[in-house]
Formats: sequence, C-alpha cells, structure tokens
Amino acid sequence: MRIIGIDPGLNVTGYGVVDIEDDCCRHVAHGVVRTRPSDPLATRLVAIRDGVVAAARHWQAGAAAVEASFVGENARSALALGQARAAAILGMADCGLTVHEYTPAVVKQTVAGYGRGEKPQVAEMVRLQLGMKATPSPVDAADALAVAITHWAHSRLAARG
Repeated sequence: MRIIGIDPGLNVTGYGVVDIEDDCCRHVAHGVVRTRPSDPLATRLVAIRDGVVAAARHWQAGAAAVEASFVGENARSALALGQARAAAILGMADCGLTVHEYTPAVVKQTVAGYGRGEKPQVAEMVRLQLGMKATPSPVDAADALAVAITHWAHSRLAARG
C-alpha cells in the first residue's frame, strides 16, 4: 500500500509518500506545494488542490491522511488553515482516495512518543523510522511524512484488533 500524508497550510502544504510492505514503512517521496501570498485566495486554494492531486497521482497513492486542524487563539490563522485543509482534502477526494484525519497531538504521539513533541524532534524521528540519511526538509514535508506514518501505524492497530 502507498500512503500520501498531507500537512496543510495556506502558504506551504507539505506532502509525504510512504510505501508499506509487510510490517515495513519505506520513504518514497516528499515535497511541498507553495502559494504566493500576493495571489487571490481562490488561486491559492486551487494551487493547493492541484498540487495535492499531482502528487497523489504521480506517486500512485492508494491511501490518504491529513493533519486535522489545530484551533489556536488566532481566528484568521485558523480560518486560513481550514481553507487550505479543505483544498487538500478535495484534491485527495478528486483522486478517489478516502481521507483519514489525525490531530497534531496524535501524530506527534505516534511518531515521537510524546504528544507535545517539537517539530525538529518529530522530523528526526521520521528520519529514523524511515531509515533516511538526512532529516527530511522543509519541515512541512517532514510533518506530512509523519502524518503518513501515523496512518500506517493506526491502520495496523485497527487491522489487528
């Protein structure tokens, strides 16, 4: 099975792709979709959707996962994140993928063993778990790989129990 994980953001949306064989999770690809803040909102959302579609199709994803929204104190940031997340979810749905959602705390707990882990800690654990020589970057792509790993781990648990 090939899983695409998405870390949504209006400026930068990360994607990470992993392959699952038996009980092994292997790195396939990672990258980002960037938008220009000077572009109209609709243009940026279309770019996110199209970028996610392109990555999912190029890497032939069979499963999809996205980081669920974190609601902070800044309403404007929460709204922008929600819009980017919706564009990414639509992109995965356009590819015929069922989208699974995981909160940031669940992703951190699954990958780093601590639900409040910092981004560098999560990125390093992604590197170790996938046997990569270098820490994946940018951080948005590392977070997306963490989302994909989380979906793999939770799928394994669901299949066993």
